[in-house]
Amino acid sequence: MEISSISRLKFVKSVEIVPARNLDLDDMKNAAELLKDTANVVTAPENPMGLPGIDPVISTFLVAQEYGLIAMPHLTPRDKNRLYIHSQVLTALKIGIRNFFIIGGDPINSKSNSKEVREIDVMEMIESIGKTSEFTKSTMPDITIGSALNPYRENEQQILERKLSSGSNFFISQIIFESVHLRKDWLKNRKFKVSAGFMPITRKSQLDFVSKMGVKISPETLQRLQSAEDVSGTSAKIILEAYEGLKGYVDGVHLMPLGNNKLAKEILECI
Repeated sequence: MEISSISRLKFVKSVEIVPARNLDLDDMKNAAELLKDTANVVTAPENPMGLPGIDPVISTFLVAQEYGLIAMPHLTPRDKNRLYIHSQVLTALKIGIRNFFIIGGDPINSKSNSKEVREIDVMEMIESIGKTSEFTKSTMPDITIGSALNPYRENEQQILERKLSSGSNFFISQIIFESVHLRKDWLKNRKFKVSAGFMPITRKSQLDFVSKMGVKISPETLQRLQSAEDVSGTSAKIILEAYEGLKGYVDGVHLMPLGNNKLAKEILECI
């Protein structure tokens, strides 16, 4: 069964689901069942927080196949050499996955008692995936290679151009809370797809977490969240306001709800 490509979507509504470290798919299926009518893409990280996790190729495929969503697993060079990367991509192509999100990955957690591999970096991995056709006896399908866009870096346009040259054709921004971070002329005049990345906040303690990730939040937005009685509701309003300010600048939204898929659904219903 072939799973559709993101390149065919007019507007991308993707949600990151983190599979639980248990031995069933109930959590993924429940999330997909909840989101299937509002989202069109499901993503999953690879060994998040540098700890052993459920393989994103298999987990996204299983729920995408059953619920009609498009699968876009995260892949990182952190844990692999070039040989395994090609093997993983071939496996994904074999089962119909045509979309990949390439990211550096979180540092290895000391509890894993392991070491990073990183035989190649993100840029080389993007380029290497495009050469997977050398190892398949079939005609290589059109694939979408997504990668991250950091709106907080001054030289991000140059870095993005290198990713484009390496083979990326779809980008998801790092978490933003205000539209100003993506309202850039070079993005408005783009010839590639961009999704705005959002993280709905459900607890005030999560603000410290996003701050450590390098996310910039204006004093006004920070005050709204810190003083809110309904943090989830206020966070949803902030995301929708940011999205309204990004019309014409982005081709989609990507939500990282940290397990609060009900809130993700409510936000997507308003987009």
